[in-house]
Amino acid sequence: MSIRFAMNRTCAPQLELSAFLRLAVGAGVQAVELRNDIAGREFADGMPAPELKSRLEDAGLGLASVNALQRFNEWTPQREAEARHLISYAAALGAPGVVLCPVHDEGHGWTQADAARHLRLGLKALQSILLEHGVTGYVEPLGMQHSTMKRQDMAVAAIDEIGGWNAYRLCFDTFQFFRCGDTALFAEHIGLVHISGIARHDLPADELSEPDRGLVFADDRVGNVAQLKSLFASGYSGFVSMEPFSPQVQQDPQLPTKLAASLQHVAASIGA
Repeated sequence: MSIRFAMNRTCAPQLELSAFLRLAVGAGVQAVELRNDIAGREFADGMPAPELKSRLEDAGLGLASVNALQRFNEWTPQREAEARHLISYAAALGAPGVVLCPVHDEGHGWTQADAARHLRLGLKALQSILLEHGVTGYVEPLGMQHSTMKRQDMAVAAIDEIGGWNAYRLCFDTFQFFRCGDTALFAEHIGLVHISGIARHDLPADELSEPDRGLVFADDRVGNVAQLKSLFASGYSGFVSMEPFSPQVQQDPQLPTKLAASLQHVAASIGA
């Protein structure tokens, strides 16, 4: 068994594109995930999709996803315009999918019933846009306390209900799964996997936050290796994308060496 590794732009958001692509090639990944939320980088600086696609091809790298349409389950005219722009750009890049993240702020004020209704409205509205452009929506449950879609089963139930598997797959994030105490795996519906490691032991799982997310080594609390073993045993064969948010990782002068070592650790630990 071999793992198809990818690398999220969060590994080094401070690097210009050429340096980031060199980092990815040096780490030995097959693809990258680009983001639309990093100031001064590929999306924010207005780089045309054909140019960005050519840069990826010249580096010999694929594209695992475009990350992300935020608050997709809060459907408004503004969200529709944002979605159409992002999805058309992703299609021009040849991206297989766009990551979709739910509302997760403390003041959203939604009941569980509100959240379920908004989730289905957003999914239904996006479905036709995704199909029109031939792009998959990677629905990513986020496990923080105030998330409006924490667990995988919430996404699966909603997609089932709208008949949406022609346009959607799950984005499975090992940290989010761990953070909210999720237990249900839906490997047949997963299109993309995010991994990151937690080394600190002074906080309970539900109090951990994105800056705590580092690379995956033997001291990892998240259980990345066990989760990946279960996914691969259930038939998952898509990209496994490293997605740390820790500033210490991002700014580490030894990042190239440590990133490669982390990926090698994961591969060796699951017998790939």
